[in-house]
Amino acid sequence: MSLKKLALNISMPAQSIRKGGTAMTQHWRIFLARSAPPGAILDFSAAEFALEVAVNLRYCLNLVRPTPECIDLADLVLLRARNYGEARMGHNPQLFAEAEDALAKATRLLEIELEYCAKQNMKGRCERAA
Repeated sequence: MSLKKLALNISMPAQSIRKGGTAMTQHWRIFLARSAPPGAILDFSAAEFALEVAVNLRYCLNLVRPTPECIDLADLVLLRARNYGEARMGHNPQLFAEAEDALAKATRLLEIELEYCAKQNMKGRCERAA
C-alpha cells in the first residue's frame, strides 16, 4: 500500500459528508469498509495499514454520536488491525488467519454499534425537528 493511496483514502473530510443531513447518515459505512485488510498486495506495510484504519475509524466516529461502547470497540478494531499487520509481516499463516478473523469480528461488532449510534442520532434529529 503506497502513501499516495493512503492519502487518497483519507482526503475526504468528514465535515463535507455531514452536510447532506439525513440522506448521508450511512456514510460511516464507507469509512468502516476502508478498514478492511487490503488483500494480496506485495508492498504491504503494517504501519500504513494501522494508520489507514485509525484515520477511517476517526471519520466513522465523527459521523455519529459515539457511545462509550462505540469508542471502546473502535479501540479494539485498531488493536486488532495492528495485530493483523504484525502477523501478516511475520509470514506465519496460522497467526495471520487468526488475526484476520479477530479483526473481522471486531469490525462487525463496531458496525453493529455504529448502526445503533446512527439510529439514535437520527431519532434525536427527528425529536428536535418536531
